[in-house]
Amino acid sequence: MLKQLPPLVLSSLIALPALAAQNDVRGSADHSLISRFPDTYIQSYYASEYDEFLVATGPRESGAELPPVLRLEGKVTSLGYEANDRKFSALQIFRNYEKAFAKAGFTPIFTCRNDDECGGKFVNKLYWYGNPARQGRDKGLDAPNLHGTRHQYFYWSGKADVQGKEVYASLLVAQTSGGRFPTRAILDLGEIESLNDERISINLDGMSKAIAETGKVELDGVLFDTAKATLKAESADVVATIADYLKQNPAQSFYVVGHTDSQGDFNFNMKLSEGRATTVASTLVNEHGVDPKRLVPVGVGPVSPVQSNATDAGRSENRRVELVLAD
Repeated sequence: MLKQLPPLVLSSLIALPALAAQNDVRGSADHSLISRFPDTYIQSYYASEYDEFLVATGPRESGAELPPVLRLEGKVTSLGYEANDRKFSALQIFRNYEKAFAKAGFTPIFTCRNDDECGGKFVNKLYWYGNPARQGRDKGLDAPNLHGTRHQYFYWSGKADVQGKEVYASLLVAQTSGGRFPTRAILDLGEIESLNDERISINLDGMSKAIAETGKVELDGVLFDTAKATLKAESADVVATIADYLKQNPAQSFYVVGHTDSQGDFNFNMKLSEGRATTVASTLVNEHGVDPKRLVPVGVGPVSPVQSNATDAGRSENRRVELVLAD
């Protein structure tokens, strides 16, 4: 079993310069397993106690939506680094990380270089369309244009056993072909974990009490696919309970209000929250016969949090859908 490593996993990945740390995006930090390349700073950062993450296992075939991937769930950390100086090439940074992964006990799954080896439009299909939330987080990566001859890039994915847990890592290192801009690297690490799904879901008595006391109720147990407005199958029983309440209280009308955390692009989150509210409302109408005039879907994105977005737990609480009494 591999013991957890300190941040210095390789001599070439030395202690970060003070200047780099000062430029890091607020609230970010290096992962405990793999440190940064020297003289780079954290440009984008995302951490979640439970989310979906994709690891490519081979090149993308022409016409395929995605390259072949492992679609995994667990604790996710995503770090976007940028070099402070153009003198560091993408190959130099990639080789250092490749050696660091080996020293940390990772076994490679797939590695490739540019579209010739990775498949056409590999990056934007995997990173942007495979996970649309990245479109707000990783703007500097310029993923839709990261193909052809304008850029060179390297991709690596691998797996390790760390303190009895499966840990997957992926790395993308990219630079414009002419070296006119500093090299950027996206490091993702995901620890496979089981979801604590014993959350208390809503029931009729709880809904009635909450609405009578506060005029609204949070719809615990209404779950969506990551960064999408698609309801998970396990939400069906909760939606049926909501429908039962609405049928027992036919005189009431509601706003169906979608909320997100503050991670990623504001406009994306606003659209996502409205889409999720619309999905809940349309499911109640189309599958349970609720009068559509009684439900008005609204998306407010991250503007009405119930907890601080500075922690995983707070962000989890802020991602929610509520029924708010409209009368």
